[in-house]
Amino acid sequence: MMMGIPDKTSDYLSPEYWNERFKTEEAYEWLGSYENFAPLIRDYLSESPGPPPQSVLVVGNGNSTMGQSVAQDARVAGGGPAACCITDISPVVVAKSRDRSRGGLSSSVSWAVCDMLRMPYRDSSFDLIVEKGAMDVLEVDGGRDPWNPNPLSLQRMHRWLSEAHRTLADSGVLISISFAQPHFRRLLYDAEGYTWIVETESYTTASAGGASDGRVADGGEEGSSSFWEYYVYYARKGGR
Repeated sequence: MMMGIPDKTSDYLSPEYWNERFKTEEAYEWLGSYENFAPLIRDYLSESPGPPPQSVLVVGNGNSTMGQSVAQDARVAGGGPAACCITDISPVVVAKSRDRSRGGLSSSVSWAVCDMLRMPYRDSSFDLIVEKGAMDVLEVDGGRDPWNPNPLSLQRMHRWLSEAHRTLADSGVLISISFAQPHFRRLLYDAEGYTWIVETESYTTASAGGASDGRVADGGEEGSSSFWEYYVYYARKGGR
């Protein structure tokens, strides 16, 4: 069972909304499954200098399987599952996910309740931070159009990017999976105070039965055959 679409898109910013939704919803993949974009991030990291990331933070994981997949992917999480922390703002989904992981391959992964705008981690704690759709939620009340963003949305977006920048080690990478088109999103990364060097790729998922994991990517209507294009942003700290 899945909770209905909220009356206001701004409800997506409420932890209470997600707690209620996750009480009944067991699994849902925004922007497709991990395997839709995993080959892209494996290639990016393998072509980067140095070893695979030894400390990984997954932000806003929800009830996706992405966090566990990242933790078990040796080409992404070089430190293994024990060096990966999977977080979400909802205590409900963190508890359910932790319980499901017990006894499995990802049982050594750590789980934590975490507000991505106020992360409790020290500076330079992680080599890699991964999020899928969590940054998009911060701009659900983005304004009249992309050219005229809501100032409050911009504040949230920069609060998040500042937290990611702070908690990444030098040369660490933030990977964001997003609906947002590069023309608008890259303006945020290029703002004063950040040292990101940003690269972008895209991938597609089929709505309905065409998805590789058999799930329906959010935004698609069951029974349709259209494709959705999403973007992968790699932001390396200290590049400029």
